[in-house]
Amino acid sequence: MRELGLDPFPSKSNRTSYVAPILTNFEAEEGKDVTVAGRLISWRKQGGMAFGHIQDQTGEIQLMLRRQTLAVTDASKNIIGYEDLKLLDIGDIVEATGKVGKTQRGEISILVDNVRFLTKSLRPLPDKWGGIADREISIRKRYLDMISEPEKRRRFENIGKMLFEIRRFLHDRGFIEFHTPVIQPQYGGGTAKPFRTTVNALSTEMYLSISHELYLKRLIAAGFDKVYTIGRYFRNEGIDKSHHPEFAMIETMTAYENYEYNMELIESMFRHIAVHAFGKTTFQVGEHQVDFSQPWARLDMAGVVKERLGVDFRDFTTADEANAALRQLGVEEVAQTPGHALVYAFEEKVAPTLIQPTLVYGHPIEISPLAKPLREDPRFVERFEIYIGGIECGDNWSEQNDPVTLLERWRQMYKHDHREGEYQPLDYDFLEMLEHGMPPTTGIGPGIERMSMIFTEQSDIYDVIFFPLMKPVMSQVNKAIYKAEGPAVAE
Repeated sequence: MRELGLDPFPSKSNRTSYVAPILTNFEAEEGKDVTVAGRLISWRKQGGMAFGHIQDQTGEIQLMLRRQTLAVTDASKNIIGYEDLKLLDIGDIVEATGKVGKTQRGEISILVDNVRFLTKSLRPLPDKWGGIADREISIRKRYLDMISEPEKRRRFENIGKMLFEIRRFLHDRGFIEFHTPVIQPQYGGGTAKPFRTTVNALSTEMYLSISHELYLKRLIAAGFDKVYTIGRYFRNEGIDKSHHPEFAMIETMTAYENYEYNMELIESMFRHIAVHAFGKTTFQVGEHQVDFSQPWARLDMAGVVKERLGVDFRDFTTADEANAALRQLGVEEVAQTPGHALVYAFEEKVAPTLIQPTLVYGHPIEISPLAKPLREDPRFVERFEIYIGGIECGDNWSEQNDPVTLLERWRQMYKHDHREGEYQPLDYDFLEMLEHGMPPTTGIGPGIERMSMIFTEQSDIYDVIFFPLMKPVMSQVNKAIYKAEGPAVAE
């Protein structure tokens, strides 16, 4: 190509049209001159004619080229004539200009006048029909998987629509979006093991955020009534089909309301997303059909455990009594308090059965240091979790704004277990803020990836994260090609 004066990598395309509108509005587009651009995914020559398919973000369309009508090679325009079509390979990114029409077989096509190179592909694509059979390769090289199976790309486009609709829903309700720190001097707002990092400019060890909650509360104290962030979270814990060390959540804070406000907010948000981003209200979640058009069930945690399992953990005053009940239920976890035992019983025996959208409220205070206690029974708090398809999909509560009470709870938890990731660390800067006064406040925190799994009907979190965390590897072939050396190259 370079010997002919052609540029294999020009900086700009002259595209005028995407593929999908041509296919869906053929009657209006027929006979028009258009320029399309995309990846060449099929190619064949038959004497004086050549056929190929070009794929862009919206779809694929056939190109039809005739020897007698195709413009000759012209280096000044970076176009190639029929005699030089041998330079084209499947995988190349090209631009084709011509009229919209149909072939004799009735296939909508571009009757091409000229072909221009945009990017030369130096490696072959996976087999078009076989695709990528190795799941690990399809995850590591997601770009190849999307080229081979473009329908998978729609999944991520729909996740993008979902994020847009979340923002529109909250905006319409008066919420303001803020960016809150990912690098934090003190991790908090939840119970999880953090990732550590060092800020060289400050010579200080810091943490990647496990939550943004405490910063949103600072915004409430500053005088904003409705705030949210769609933030990145980092928890240095396990990886499985529903957990990933880096993930995203929507976290909101609303002043002058309690957790009951959020029950309506979250139910309305999910229904809005279903209708406006996906155009339906029923979704296949695992083996079950989940319907977001119906009112969500609201269950008291202790009450539903008593109803389903026949044990009322509210009757226990010691951990020994509660653990004996757990053993009878076949739960192997050892609880530190009756409250912890209630949670273990619920999570193992009841939560997996909550298929239709359900709000479970009334969590034990031992596991909810940032939540307000229930006036009628202060052993439990104004908190609820979302369960859909047997999976927990978000956590919500009325925020504890009494600095004296919160400090005492934190101290009690610290005495009990101060291992990193096993307790809520004391954040004195946050307590100082509370001492200046924060109004009654409540927040929600549904996970983006969990929502994406539900709405795109996927059972593995890796199928809704375009760039999942994986151990780095380099093949022997690439190691040889790049002459890569040193410990950074993993086998």
